[in-house]
Amino acid sequence: MKNETIVSITTPIGEGGIGVIQVSGPDSLEIVNTVFRGKKLKDLRNAESKRLYYGDIHLNGSTVDEVIVNVLRKEDSFTGEDLVEVNCHGGIRAVRKTLECVVSSGAKEVHWKELGGYSLKNNKIDLIQEEALLEIPKAKTRLVVKVLLDQYDGALSSFITKMIKEIEKSDNYREQLHLTNDQLKAILKTAVFGCAITSPQKLIITGKPNAGKSTLINALLKEERSITHKEPGTTRDAVDELISLDGMPFTIIDTAGIRETDHEVERLGVLESKKQLRQADKIIIVFDNSKPAEKEDKELIEFIAKLDLHKADNSTKISIFPVLNKADLPRKLNLSTLIGETFKPTCQISALNGEGLSTLEENLASEFKEYTKYTPERPIIFTKRQQKYLSKALHSSEQCIHLIDKDKDTDIADYSDHFNDMKQNLMNCIAATH
Repeated sequence: MKNETIVSITTPIGEGGIGVIQVSGPDSLEIVNTVFRGKKLKDLRNAESKRLYYGDIHLNGSTVDEVIVNVLRKEDSFTGEDLVEVNCHGGIRAVRKTLECVVSSGAKEVHWKELGGYSLKNNKIDLIQEEALLEIPKAKTRLVVKVLLDQYDGALSSFITKMIKEIEKSDNYREQLHLTNDQLKAILKTAVFGCAITSPQKLIITGKPNAGKSTLINALLKEERSITHKEPGTTRDAVDELISLDGMPFTIIDTAGIRETDHEVERLGVLESKKQLRQADKIIIVFDNSKPAEKEDKELIEFIAKLDLHKADNSTKISIFPVLNKADLPRKLNLSTLIGETFKPTCQISALNGEGLSTLEENLASEFKEYTKYTPERPIIFTKRQQKYLSKALHSSEQCIHLIDKDKDTDIADYSDHFNDMKQNLMNCIAATH
């Protein structure tokens, strides 16, 4: 059965100087040829692969837009089918009208994600590469784009494929099992970083009212987004924004101050703050250096300590960062006496004038220090699905090693089930088949 020819806008409409429309399928050249008038090439069906052609898009005899067309025959196309990439002006009207012309000529409009599905179906990419392709347009920082492009180019896929081949050709299964086990442990360590770039960690800012939480979030954002006021309790809803620290994206959430209150709206804000704390990856507790310790400070510390906060997947405890704000004012708060050994280390800042902010930012991103200095072509686990299959493979390899260590004379037949499970989970990760 002949595949449909599909078309999709693959750039954000109105956000750039150029808009890109991709047409993929057996009739892509013929369809675009009906609306394209080349300045030199008269018939796009005769176009060479990997060549650019300048011309206009026409509809009913009228010029819609000036365009540059890139032709990729199926052997060169990422979808595995003939593909025509139409580069038009980036304005909303130009992009939409160009798309309408192509659709009216016979292409089916689809979401851009379907293009990646065609690549997988036609064996141009594997499942890991498709996942990278779908994540790239959502990347929040340059570091994230670089890492995901590496995975799309096959960094993680090649790493896993190489492991599978080494397992298959090895004549010393005991030695190979230990090597594979070490490789799996090493690659699984990258998952904390990789999953954090595709699903940014939640960074919650909490503290008593008027401790300077909103001022701090504005300082971290490098712009004023949260309302600040001398009146306590100004922030009543959780406000979230995206920030980048050393190339790492974080969702930073400014919550209402936690305190006992009879004000119904503020009380709801406090309840929402407590809910957000339970969903955090990192928590900044803001204390006011200019005031002695108050009941609200102590209640907040006790509340957080009692939560025994763990991340949603129970992998690790949530990191707590105590921050002594308003360090530019005379000290009236003894933070070490207030928090004791509960949360360490502390950081002194002035959110208003920026003092100490660089140290705080460095502390928040320190978990990823090994990865934020970009290493080209480094394999990185970046989805929970990948992490799940490689964790299962590690478990199976450890089961094999346990049986071997238990009985040095054991034969491969005695641990073949675990051995085959290990290999199958590696193959499932890249969606390879026997």
